Amino acid sequence: GYSQQQQRMSPEDRAKSTTEWMTKELKLDDKTSKKVEEINLKYAKKTQEKMMEARDAGVDRSQMRDMMGKVNDEKNKALKPVLGDEKYEKYLKLFEERRQNRQAGQRGG
Repeated sequence: GYSQQQQRMSPEDRAKSTTEWMTKELKLDDKTSKKVEEINLKYAKKTQEKMMEARDAGVDRSQMRDMMGKVNDEKNKALKPVLGDEKYEKYLKLFEERRQNRQAGQRGG
């Protein structure tokens, strides 16, 4: 599925695809897009490190989800001033929809 393909991607690739998605959906200009990509990359790397640590530590899935959630919150805090309130709100909505679609896809098996 989609998430496995994402796990195989490097943080660079993942940041790029997230940035492209955001740029398209939020109609970001080049300057904003570049800043967004920097943030996405930073946190994609952070996420990967955390996942490695969690795997080594034998952390269970729900704990791992909490960790990812924390990283994601940090990322969102970093994105907010770059996107501005209006686009940030839209981003959160889109992100949530995307996540639900992903989960729905997984359930459909």
